[in-house]
Amino acid sequence: MSRPAAMRFSIQVPDAPDARTWLDKVRRADDLGFSSVSVPDHLGPSLPQLAPVAALAAAAAVTTNLRLAITVLDNDFRHPVMLAKEAATLDLVSDGRLDLGLGAGWLEEDYTKTGIATWDAPEVRVGRLFESIALLRELFTGEPVTFSGDHYTVTDFVSYPKPVQDPVPIMIGARGKRMLTHAARHAQIVSVLAAAVPGGSRLDGFEEQLAWVRDAGAGRDDLTVGIRIPFGVFAERGESTPAAAARVGERMGMTADDVIASPFVLAGDAEGIAEQLLATRERYGVTYVTVSEDVGWHLGPVIDALGR
Repeated sequence: MSRPAAMRFSIQVPDAPDARTWLDKVRRADDLGFSSVSVPDHLGPSLPQLAPVAALAAAAAVTTNLRLAITVLDNDFRHPVMLAKEAATLDLVSDGRLDLGLGAGWLEEDYTKTGIATWDAPEVRVGRLFESIALLRELFTGEPVTFSGDHYTVTDFVSYPKPVQDPVPIMIGARGKRMLTHAARHAQIVSVLAAAVPGGSRLDGFEEQLAWVRDAGAGRDDLTVGIRIPFGVFAERGESTPAAAARVGERMGMTADDVIASPFVLAGDAEGIAEQLLATRERYGVTYVTVSEDVGWHLGPVIDALGR
């Protein structure tokens, strides 16, 4: 697996109260140098969010460099034939800027409160995801597809439009061995989720996750290893990195040292956060980082230092 010097930064923006605010946010992300803006995929009600494909299509119209990431689509909400059409259309209207994030679903209320899909056992949902990825790859070719699996059947079908990118970069977010192994073999981006809660403070768990990815992805030079950093705090004026780390650690049951050492928590000023991320890159080979808005809007100097 290659380890390019520059890091790619994605900011996850789940919602906005109106069109102007949404478009202002994506323009701001573009101006700050983020590689991509990402939108998650939950139906609510505990996680109210915009519909990702529609929101990112609007973002495509007002940006030129920003990639459009979905972190991540719940495979069970969309049949792969419909997803292939939506994803290829988004790739087309953005002139090839889609990063297609896919997952097996984890929020039970998305299923049980909507009835949109059955809340099956994890192994069933994961099996559907793997089959969907294989089918999507065929559909994206624009050639006739006949596919017969345990979950999906397609007969002599040609998907339209054909995406601009070949291949469309697929990102899989995962924390378990089965998912991470499959991602390392079949995705372009593996987004490793914290193995321990809160904050993934146990580095032995993270190192084991990375070992699964390295072993399964051995020999690939087109695989990017990323992480989703869900927690972060930017230091207040005059506040040191240890003090900021202690502040966020108090909320999470972690010491300041644990926060600074964890790849899944950011704390400090721009210089301190840049040092944390540089250490994560050098130690673990992580070059794709997805951050939340609470800390992301402060990261312009960090992106200048590490991402360009």
